[in-house]
Amino acid sequence: MNIIKNKNIRWIHIIQPTEKDIAWVKKEFGIHPVIADEISKPSARGHAEIFKNYLFFVCYFPFYDKDDEASLRMEIDFIITKDAVVTVQYEELKEVFYDFQFGKEATSLELVHHLMGHIITFEERQLRHVREKVEAVGKELFKNEEEGVFRKLTYLKRDVSEYRIIVRLQEPALKSLISKSIKFWGNDAEIILNDLIGTHLNVVSQLEDCREAIADFEDTNNQLMGTKVNQTMKTLTALSFLTLPFMFIATLFGMNIKDVPLGNLPGGFWIIVGGMAAGIIAFGIYFKKKNWF
Repeated sequence: MNIIKNKNIRWIHIIQPTEKDIAWVKKEFGIHPVIADEISKPSARGHAEIFKNYLFFVCYFPFYDKDDEASLRMEIDFIITKDAVVTVQYEELKEVFYDFQFGKEATSLELVHHLMGHIITFEERQLRHVREKVEAVGKELFKNEEEGVFRKLTYLKRDVSEYRIIVRLQEPALKSLISKSIKFWGNDAEIILNDLIGTHLNVVSQLEDCREAIADFEDTNNQLMGTKVNQTMKTLTALSFLTLPFMFIATLFGMNIKDVPLGNLPGGFWIIVGGMAAGIIAFGIYFKKKNWF
């Protein structure tokens, strides 16, 4: 538990809460036992609730797991009074608030606005790895690496889909917070907190741009792979047609019967082989001119 205060308010930040931490918060702020139980572990959904002397708010944000190459859902819970804000974080992620500067906020409303703005900025930074990967894949599209590009696009699609699910849950939670905050702080709360929705929608817009780019790159890569497959099939068909007549001739000359043409001539075998080779070369040149392979 980390407690920071200025002359107006306190910020209590708890990472991986223990029973001792929960008991302290319950005693210090008089929270309901149900809420005390809820902040002891991650919640099932994002929401905001108002009580007599405090607000309870649950929010989610994405965090990129480099090992799994996907975005995971992380949660921070808020217990907000008029002169204090408690944040409960369930994962050891120092990156979330490591550069947060506390000290100038005069009210708990300003502190909540500052903290939520910091979280949304953090999730926008988490989107940067998606943009970088999309740009990298775009540069590899025409380098004859279709299988590698396909694999990278598959991972990117999964990451973006999971990121999108997490971020989409944030908008209704923010709207719920704003509606409850009006009753808790007054009409000024709506004016102050509303810009969080705009910042959030900007992140969603960037995410949709990435999704569209990934879809376009996937279509292009599929077309390139399809062109390769068609060219391969065309070449195999041409080769089959090229060798079929001469396989038929070789079968005829291989028949164990009398009076086989050239069978009794000296060097007959080489005459037949040479003729077949010459025929294959002639057909090959013809097919090449026709651009059949």
